[in-house]
Amino acid sequence: MPTILYSGPPGANGSPSGTAPTAGSSWLSMVFLLLVFFLMFYFLIILPQRKKEKDFQRMISALRRGDIVVTVGGIVGKIIDIRKDTVKIKTATATELEITKRAIANVMKEKETKEKAEKTGE
Repeated sequence: MPTILYSGPPGANGSPSGTAPTAGSSWLSMVFLLLVFFLMFYFLIILPQRKKEKDFQRMISALRRGDIVVTVGGIVGKIIDIRKDTVKIKTATATELEITKRAIANVMKEKETKEKAEKTGE
């Protein structure tokens, strides 16, 4: 049976039986791969996150008294007061909560909620 021995990279034993890669081509391929990975990272992660943040800022700046909001904790309430960084919401007959604007997950405008209530017959 033939025995296979490792003799090193091609051309290491003195015979020119292969071409070794040049230093320039490996350097360029490395830069190309890094560029491709950076572009993938940018378009798949950074760009969507920027869009999401811009949409959130637009939603927060459009808050008005009377809007119904849902917090990240699932609390639903009607806005009764808006301050610089916080919002006061009324969740029940006598329950008022002051929450940060960052805690708002969704805003349902007053008109939208009235239309939904009319459609469902409430």
